[in-house]
Amino acid sequence: MKNKKTTTNIISLIFIVFFVLLATLMISQLGINFSKKFKNELKEEQAQLLHRKENEELKELTLKISPNQKKQAYFQKKFTEDNVTDISDEDYISVILDQESKKEVLFQGNFRLSYLEWLNDDDIKVYKGCGSSCLLIYVVNTKTKEVNELVEKIIEYSP
Repeated sequence: MKNKKTTTNIISLIFIVFFVLLATLMISQLGINFSKKFKNELKEEQAQLLHRKENEELKELTLKISPNQKKQAYFQKKFTEDNVTDISDEDYISVILDQESKKEVLFQGNFRLSYLEWLNDDDIKVYKGCGSSCLLIYVVNTKTKEVNELVEKIIEYSP
């Protein structure tokens, strides 16, 4: 009878030790997963903070005010996790229209957008490089959002 009780106690002890080890392993794994998740969130937060700072600087560099002083336009980059864009990413840079504290995307393009200027109170001219001897312009109406694409300059080289 005593051997049976001892055997039962040993088996119970083995199960308890097994479950304690299993629980410890699971908690350890969860801790690692929580740690990785926290690190990833921290990286994401830092990347977004850097992105906001870069866009603030880009706004300062590209900000143009309409002739009647009622509208502002500037460039803003899209957030990407690795901050690397595909050349064909046609919404990487946006022209933001800020009018009466209301901000909206007026026009989008890839990294080749280079400059903007107001033609009048309703039309903005956005420049885009299209090669070493080519410059495209987009005239964007701020009211209708109509876009007209024109070739501004093509330099032909003669031998």
